[in-house]
Amino acid sequence: MFKPLLLPLLCTLLALACDRGDDPQARVAELSSSPGLRVQIRDAGELPPTTVHAIAQHLEGQATQTGAAMVRVKHEDGAAPVLEIELWGATLPAADDLASKLKAQFPALAGADITATTIPAGETPPMPVIAVEADLSPAEAEQQIRDQLAADGVDGAVQVKVQDGPEGRRVEVSVEKEEIQKNP
Repeated sequence: MFKPLLLPLLCTLLALACDRGDDPQARVAELSSSPGLRVQIRDAGELPPTTVHAIAQHLEGQATQTGAAMVRVKHEDGAAPVLEIELWGATLPAADDLASKLKAQFPALAGADITATTIPAGETPPMPVIAVEADLSPAEAEQQIRDQLAADGVDGAVQVKVQDGPEGRRVEVSVEKEEIQKNP
């Protein structure tokens, strides 16, 4: 029997090493030793991508010095999708009352089962090293990121968004991929 798994993945890399003049490997090592926060949202139904993005942005906005965020929407065996958001960095939102705050902010989550757990420092999953030359335009940086991901063997529908702002450069990379897994 086959189990379909649709995994749109939005990996937001904030404070990218190239923007701060840091060594990308050192920045990834710093993030790997940072604590994290995992928020799982079940039984919320099919949330539109704009709502998923707004929820992720809301959580990220409550954090300071966030280094990276990852958003996954998992669809398995016809079950309701599960939204999973992970943040890593020096200062993250507290997990304790996060569910009620999200339900108050997003009416679509009123009946959802929301859990928030901390991820101990050092248990961060491997992160891609994306090094972008600082003097590139946003369009050139987008292409350089696409080229790096392709060279690293990342497959799926890749979308890259690069924005320059007063706080530096913000890079969003999303990879949408459908995987079919066999049941054991």
